[in-house]
Amino acid sequence: MTETDLKQKNIEPPFWAFAWPGGQAIARYILDNPSLVKNKSVLDLASGSGIAGIAALAASARHVDFNDIDPLACKSIHLNCAANGLKVYPSILRKNLIAGPTNQCSQKNSWEIIVAGDVFYEQPMSQKIFEWLLNRTREGTEVLIGDPGRCYFPEGPIEMLYQYSVKTSKMIEKEDEIVSRVYRLLHHGG
Repeated sequence: MTETDLKQKNIEPPFWAFAWPGGQAIARYILDNPSLVKNKSVLDLASGSGIAGIAALAASARHVDFNDIDPLACKSIHLNCAANGLKVYPSILRKNLIAGPTNQCSQKNSWEIIVAGDVFYEQPMSQKIFEWLLNRTREGTEVLIGDPGRCYFPEGPIEMLYQYSVKTSKMIEKEDEIVSRVYRLLHHGG
């Protein structure tokens, strides 16, 4: 089904089916810097299609947990791993990791790196995600964020690492190409 078909039938697009700009930027950054994830355990938070986690696997991450709450996104991750020639059975956590109190969601010492692309697009959710990510950083996990300038991108202890011009769908971004940045969340954030 094309974007035009979706519009004509008044169907919301399957948001997990797009390679969002933040995820694309993180994936490109990982592929450009494979030592970042080599032999490490990675969480791809709010994975969608799994583009960032797939890049981590391609760059020799020891293990990747994909995370999304949408069952179709979870199925697409399996298909996308196979389509990219990865001979792994993806580890998919189909639960909302940030839903409960932060201390109940702690995965201390289980992920060395968390990647999160395009997660700051709704205000209440953005604040919860940012707090959860800050706590993971304080526990010693490296956190990379991919974002093209979403409205609710947090202010805080963040360092921009790189920016990329990435192709997008007009259905989700209103442009064919957009600048997306990769950030590192700093642990001295309070």
